[in-house]
Amino acid sequence: MKLRGLRQVRQRRGLSISQLAELADVRRDTITHLEHGKEEPQPYVLRRLAVALSATTSELLGATVIESPASRVAVSIHTH
Repeated sequence: MKLRGLRQVRQRRGLSISQLAELADVRRDTITHLEHGKEEPQPYVLRRLAVALSATTSELLGATVIESPASRVAVSIHTH
């Protein structure tokens, strides 16, 4: 499973893979593999990345997040 939104969120936050790895306490290789779909995300890794990026796990999985003042709502959009 590729974390479709991981690279996009990481780049939007202006972080390199190395910086995110340090913030999330995750190996750099793990992030690279997740971004390229070469590794399945472990739940604890997904949570660490989400916290480090101030993102939802849905965003990292590729859902589009619509932000409103009251809440953040995730909407899955599948493109083929």
